[in-house]
Amino acid sequence: MKFEKKSLIFDYVITYQTRQLRTDWQEGILLMEDFTLTKNIYQNGPIFFSVESELNERHFGRFTYYLPINEEVILGENPHYGFLKQFRLEDALVLRQADQEVDFHVAYEKLKQYAKEQKISLENKFYCVLLNVYGDYTIDLYVPVIKAGEQHDF
Repeated sequence: MKFEKKSLIFDYVITYQTRQLRTDWQEGILLMEDFTLTKNIYQNGPIFFSVESELNERHFGRFTYYLPINEEVILGENPHYGFLKQFRLEDALVLRQADQEVDFHVAYEKLKQYAKEQKISLENKFYCVLLNVYGDYTIDLYVPVIKAGEQHDF
């Protein structure tokens, strides 16, 4: 298992936010794929999503789905959808092809263990980037690194 430090940057990104069961993580992906079809928007990068844990809650999480597109758009009034001119994750610990684990939560735990051994502080949030390779999906797992001097309340 190989861990790396990388960044993740995309211009023009549509977002969708929801609180849902962790086991239902694919539902947001289907919504984003449908969004491109119904709004006639061109996707130009992989769909990815973040998961934030909720205090004392193992089954639910706060999910944000990201869809890179080719140009800036104006979205109507919808509290769940948003638009970012740029998504930027400067410094993250990455596990490529995390889908080879039982699920991405298991991969996340392994990545956290590695970070602990290396004395790397991580945020309590992770990103799964879904890469379509010849009809199959692989998942790359990104966990933001907390820079020295930063403090997060989790």
